[in-house]
Formats: sequence, C-alpha cells, structure tokens
Amino acid sequence: MARQTADAVVIGAGINGASTAYNLVKRGLKVTLIEKYVIASGGTGRSAAIVRQHYSNPELVKMVKRSAHIFQNFDDEVGGDPGFVDCGWSFLVPAYASDAFSRNMELLSEHEIETKEISKQDLLEIDPRFNLDDVERIAYEPHSGYADPHASTYAYVKRFTDLGGKLRQMTPVRGLTINKGKLTAVETDDGTIATETVVNAAGPWADRVGKWVGLEIPIEITREQEVLLETTDAGGPPRVVCSDMAKAIYYRPDIGTRTVLGRGYPKDYEQVDPDSYVERADPEFVEESGSRLMERLPAYNKALVVDTYCGLYDVTPDWHPILGRVAEPEGFIMCAGFSGHGFKTGPALGELMAEEVIDGKATTVDISPFSLSRFAQGNQFEAAYGGNRA
Repeated sequence: MARQTADAVVIGAGINGASTAYNLVKRGLKVTLIEKYVIASGGTGRSAAIVRQHYSNPELVKMVKRSAHIFQNFDDEVGGDPGFVDCGWSFLVPAYASDAFSRNMELLSEHEIETKEISKQDLLEIDPRFNLDDVERIAYEPHSGYADPHASTYAYVKRFTDLGGKLRQMTPVRGLTINKGKLTAVETDDGTIATETVVNAAGPWADRVGKWVGLEIPIEITREQEVLLETTDAGGPPRVVCSDMAKAIYYRPDIGTRTVLGRGYPKDYEQVDPDSYVERADPEFVEESGSRLMERLPAYNKALVVDTYCGLYDVTPDWHPILGRVAEPEGFIMCAGFSGHGFKTGPALGELMAEEVIDGKATTVDISPFSLSRFAQGNQFEAAYGGNRA
C-alpha cells in the first residue's frame, strides 16, 4: 500500500474533530479525518446537544458566544443545516446558588451575552405548566436552544470533504510514530499516514491516544443516561430548553411532540469502558428523573416513556477541557476532556484548533489555561456552580 501523507491528521469525527478538520482544510491544509467507526458515533451522537452561553469563566464564555453565533447563522458561517432550534434556554436556580448566579450574570453582561434575568411570572407566560416553588432565580437566553448532533457533525464533515479533506471512517488508529521527540506518522488498520501534526479529538478514547505518545491524560469516562418521553397528552414538550439546577435535571423539546430528559450535577457518576457499557437507561434512573420532571411539570404525569439511551462524557478532574500543544512530542495537540460541554463549544473549538495548528497559537481565545500541564502545576479551574455546571 502506498504511503499516505497529510499536513495534519485529526483523530475522532465527533463535533470537535469534524469542526477542527473543516477549519484546517478551509485554511489550506491537506487534512485527513480518521474515525474508528462512523461520524458522531461517540459522545457527540448521544449528546443532548443543548446550545447555551451561561458559563463561569471568560474563556469558555467567549467560546460559547462564538459557537452560538455559528449555530444561529450556520448556513452563512459554514454551510448546511445543523438542525438548530432557537426556542430559548432557561436556567432555574435554587436559593443557595443565588450569589454565584449574580456573579455569573455580571460576567455574561461584561461579554455582551444575550441573556437576562426573568421572573417566575415571565417564565410562566412562556410555559404556564411549570411549578416553580423551589426556584429562586431564572436566567433566560432568548436565542439559544438545541441542535441535532448528527446533522451538525454531518454538515461539518460534508463541508470538509467538499473542500478536499479526506475522511477515513471505519479506520481504527493503532499507534503514533515518534522520531527524536517529533510526530512523524499515524498508524492505522488501513496503512500509515505520514504527518507532523495530530489533533487528538478522540473524546472518550483520548486518554488511550495519549498513552501512545507516553502521556497520562486524566480523563474518566462516565455513562450518561437519557430518557425520551412522548408528551402529547401532557401538552407537548416544554416551550423552552431548561437546565434545572433546582431539580438537578435538564430537559428540552425533541422531534415532534417528544421531550429529552437527563440528570445534571450533583449526582453519582458511573465510570465505564467506552467500548463496553450498558447503552439503555436503568429503570431506577427512569423512575427518579421522571419523578423530578413531574415535580417541575405536573402535567407530565401523562407523559409516556418511549425510549432511553446512554451517551458518554470524557471527564477531567476540574470538568474543563484539555486543549492545545503538549510539551512532548512536538506536533501533538489536545482537543478533548469536554466533560459534557463538547457539543456546545464545538464550532468555536474548530476555529481555535486551526489557529493553534497553523498560527502556532490560538489567539481568538487564549486556550493556554486549558493545557494538560495545568494539573501538574495545580492550576485547575473552579466552576461557579460545581461539577460540570461550568
């Protein structure tokens, strides 16, 4: 087999890998995007795909602001249809988090995020079915919402291949070749690709890719359960996407009259092998999360569970991603560890990875605080609300 070459190889065709590959080839590089199975078959394809901008550090706020703009204007910015629905997003906050909420809203205002605090009555005017007895404060983003994770990834991959990028699906990577501290090749089941640049966007498998170059990447893989409800008899899906801190759940409209339901922090996290885990929700999870939802939306006692599924989070110790170049080997760039936030940051991350690869440093947003070295240096992030409520 003839030896292949690429200016850069991106490992993993989820939203971040696809966005990165597209932005690299858009800027003139010869790029190969490698996926062990099919596009969006890891964490991306089973993401709740919520698009919001309520984050608690300036770097992530800048990323999600740019990503939201791309989702809202996708056909002009990238081309294609990500299935974005701007039904609005709301954040239901209990009393104990009121101070953190105030600080966060100030940060978002400083960055000109389109958000505002609304009253309970304001939310009830959007959807009168809510019981808000345990809610102290509410944030509302009128033009946020959710997208289709498969359609979004496909749109990026389609544009990538339109521009001359090479997609290699069903092609597991088996190793990376290093010579004198520099990357020289990617070894796959379908031959060797000579390259000096590799972007590790392998999601739940990113720590394994790191081991091939002698890196210990602190990522744990957790199983994330989701419930799909038919809500016709309950008046249809919620009128707005909700991150419900007071009930530790999230829920959003889905296709037709269905609703997607999941659990948020705090909760118990189950670590799993990404190649072997239970892909349907546990009965206990369905019952507990459903009870929480019915407390919030009592009309949902008429909803019917029609399906469940499980996705994966690639979780770092501080619930923030690992981004950028590593000390060694030269040419190895991290884009993983998103801890449940990878979809909503994906469009911006692709642009930042292209800056890191081509310009030598990401400049639109300073990603240096997200480096792998922060863990050894004791420079971990702190989230305003704890856990993955970054």
